[in-house]
Amino acid sequence: MKISIPLQCILLIIVSILSIIIVFISQLMFLNPFTSSWDQVDFTLAVSRFDLMAMQPHFPGYPFFILGGKMLNPFVKNPSEALTLFNILFYATSIFPVYKVCRRLLTASYSWFSTAIIYSTSYCIIMVNQPMSEGSALAAFWWYMWSLLFAFERRNSNYILLPLGLLSILLGIRLSYLPFAIGILFLFYSKMKNKTITWRELIYFSLFGLAFQACWVVALIFSEGSLTGFIKLSLAFTSGHFNDWGGAIETSKISFFERFFIFTCDNIIWTGLAARSAIVILIYIILLALSKKSVPAHPLMKLVYVMFSSYFIWGLLAQNVDKARHTLPLVILLVFFLCTIIFSNKTSFLILALSLFLLGQQVWNDVVLLKSEAKESPAIYKMNAYLEKIDKPIVLYTWEETRVLQYLHAPYTHKRIETFQFFLSDSKYYHGNTILLTDKVVKGFRAQGVSLDGKITKVTSFQSNELLDPVYHEITLYKWKE
Repeated sequence: MKISIPLQCILLIIVSILSIIIVFISQLMFLNPFTSSWDQVDFTLAVSRFDLMAMQPHFPGYPFFILGGKMLNPFVKNPSEALTLFNILFYATSIFPVYKVCRRLLTASYSWFSTAIIYSTSYCIIMVNQPMSEGSALAAFWWYMWSLLFAFERRNSNYILLPLGLLSILLGIRLSYLPFAIGILFLFYSKMKNKTITWRELIYFSLFGLAFQACWVVALIFSEGSLTGFIKLSLAFTSGHFNDWGGAIETSKISFFERFFIFTCDNIIWTGLAARSAIVILIYIILLALSKKSVPAHPLMKLVYVMFSSYFIWGLLAQNVDKARHTLPLVILLVFFLCTIIFSNKTSFLILALSLFLLGQQVWNDVVLLKSEAKESPAIYKMNAYLEKIDKPIVLYTWEETRVLQYLHAPYTHKRIETFQFFLSDSKYYHGNTILLTDKVVKGFRAQGVSLDGKITKVTSFQSNELLDPVYHEITLYKWKE
C-alpha cells in the first residue's frame, strides 16, 4: 500500500533541510577567529591548560565544554576556534531532538519547518559561533528536553536514567541552567501520579541523579587538589561575580520594573527573538495576529511552561541583564511555543507564505551576521592595534579589557584598576608616560563620586557590532591630564 505525500509537504521539508544546511555551512565557512571578552579568554586558555585557580576557566569549570574543545584542538588553528567548532558541531546534533519534540505536536513537514526556524534563530546562531559555553548548552538542553519526553512516554522506569544523565552533561557545560532540573521533578511527579514508579524507585533514581552530577563535580575537586580548596575558590568567585562595577547594569541601581523591561522586551524579544531585526519581529507579530489557534493540549506544553517559568525567574532575578545571552534558552522555548501555535492544525496559505519569508529572512541574517562576526575585528582588537602603533611609553588603565590584552600579548603596560585612590597611587610610578583610561574605568571612577572635570581628555573611540559584543562594542580612550 502506497502512502501519497502532498507536494507541498515535500517542498516544505526540502526548503527546511536546505535552510539548515546553508546555515551550518555558513557557520563553518565563517568560523569566528576572535577572543574578545574575559569569559572567552578564560575558556580558550583552559583548552591548553585547565586550572580553576588561574581562571582557566573561571568557576565552576564547564568541564564538558572544555573537553569538547580539547578533542577538536588538534584539528584547528587555535583553542578559541576549537571551542567554537565544538559548539557548531554539537548544536547541529540538536536537529534530531528538536524535530522529535516538534513531532509530538505537529505533522512531519511542519516539524521540519519548525526545526529549521528554531535552528536558524539568528541570535542563537551568532552565539553558537563564539568560544562560549552557550552554544553547547543549547544543544544539550534540547537533548535533555527530548529525553524527558522519551522517559515520560515509556512505562519502563529505567528510561528515567537517560534524562538524569543528560542533565549532568547540561550542567557540566553550563551550571547556570540549573533551574531546568525542575524537569526531572516534573517527570518524577508525573510518574508517581500515574503510579508507574514506586517511592523506592524514586529514591533509587534520585541517588543516580546525584551520582551523575558527582561525576563532573568530583573531577573538578580533584583538579583543584582538595574539597576545602574547591569550596574556598567557589565562594571567592561567586561573592564577586555579580558585581557590575564599571558600567554594567547593576540590580541595585535600577528599579524592578526597569529590570523586567530590559529582560523581557530587550533581551528576550528584541535581541533574542529578532536579533534586532524589525522585519523579523514584524513577521512574528503578523503571524500571531493571523493565527487564531489555541495552544495544543499536550503534556509537553505543561513541561514547556514549567521549564520556561523556572528559568525566567532565575534569569530575571539572578543573572546580569546587561548580557542578553543569558536568555538564550528562553528564546528557543519561545520560538518553539510560537511554532506550535502557528502550525498546529490547518495552516492557511498566507501564514505559510509569511513563515517561509521569516525563515528566509533568518537565514539571510545568519549569513550576514556570521560573516561580520568572522571578518570585523572587535572594538578591543581595534584599540590594541591603535595602541601598538604609539611610539612613546604609555600606561593603559582598564577594567575587564586587560584580560583580553594579556591574551593578545599587548606590548605596552596595561593594568586593571578598580578604585580611584589606588589609581592615583599607582600612576605616580609612571611619571613621564602617557596615562590612558578606558571609558569603563572613567564610569567606575564617577560611580565612586569622583569628579573628573578638567582631569581627562578624550583621545578616540573604537566601535564594533553591538549585537556580537554587547558590553564592549564601543571603547573610548581618555588621556589623564594631571
